Amino acid sequence: MSWKDLYEDFDELSQGEKLALFEAIKNTLFPEPRLKLDKVAEEVRDSRFSSGLACVHCGSTLVKRNGKYRSRQRYLCRDCGKSFNDTTASPISGTRYPDKWLKFVECMLNGLTLSKTAKLLGIHVSTAFYWRHKVLYALRSLGQDTLNGIVESDETFFLESYKGRKHITFRKPRKRGGVAQKRGISKEQVCVVVAIDRDGDIVAQNAGRGRITATEIDVVLGTHLAPGSLLCTDSARNYIAFAKMKGLHHEIINVRKGVYVRKGIYHVQHVNSYHKRLKKWMERFQGVATKYLDNYLFWFRYLERYKNLSPFEAKRAILRDMSKRANDVTVEYLRVV
Repeated sequence: MSWKDLYEDFDELSQGEKLALFEAIKNTLFPEPRLKLDKVAEEVRDSRFSSGLACVHCGSTLVKRNGKYRSRQRYLCRDCGKSFNDTTASPISGTRYPDKWLKFVECMLNGLTLSKTAKLLGIHVSTAFYWRHKVLYALRSLGQDTLNGIVESDETFFLESYKGRKHITFRKPRKRGGVAQKRGISKEQVCVVVAIDRDGDIVAQNAGRGRITATEIDVVLGTHLAPGSLLCTDSARNYIAFAKMKGLHHEIINVRKGVYVRKGIYHVQHVNSYHKRLKKWMERFQGVATKYLDNYLFWFRYLERYKNLSPFEAKRAILRDMSKRANDVTVEYLRVV
């Protein structure tokens, strides 16, 4: 049988079967280096204990080896008396499917939806949901970037969403995101403040509903601007008040008057481009619950950070980053959050 005979039957496959066949052929012809499971714990250990072995519960360095369990080295803290291993308080701690985590990380790097991820890995959609947010809460625990030099900032808006809530009594439910009842910017919209410097460092966070004040901008950006930073924004009054409040040099780009670049260097094109990419990427989720919006903002920020890495190096990077800091977000926590 020739490849032409096989190709004639290709159109009879479902879309999912076509994608599965493509992945199988790609992995056979162009295999990437394998990051084996026994290396995952090593990646986590190297990232978590880069400054020396310390207790993940209390931070004490008075730690000793305490035997092995299921081939994993355990440690005992002499201060708090608690034991732990290399993956304790990390997203992969206690998982029932350790062999599927590497593929799951790959799905996150590709920005796949929950249904596609669950089908590809052979897990339940709710399991994919819990894994996703355990990873995203771990990434959020690392905090935002510090911005230096010329910092562009602007706001973008997302429709407030109660996706996943069983009962909504104060308004009619919307299907697949829907549209707001009021025109323009209102309290139905969630304001996301985005700031980016010329090195590509990013701060993106939910700042409140509707039009926000200088004080609300300060909550998001105030502690993340390095001394001597120059703020570059449009002519919105809240940013003018924020710059005056913080004593920042402020370059105003009055786009309404057709001004897009001042002095050949000051503009807001980077942050506006980031808004466009973020909005396009978010469309695949058909609406994100507002309570999880910050998680998705961090997810996209890390995708932007990893986009110049090879798939193999990006996978290693996210494994290291999501394990740097002890994080106790569990399935039980996500069920009630």
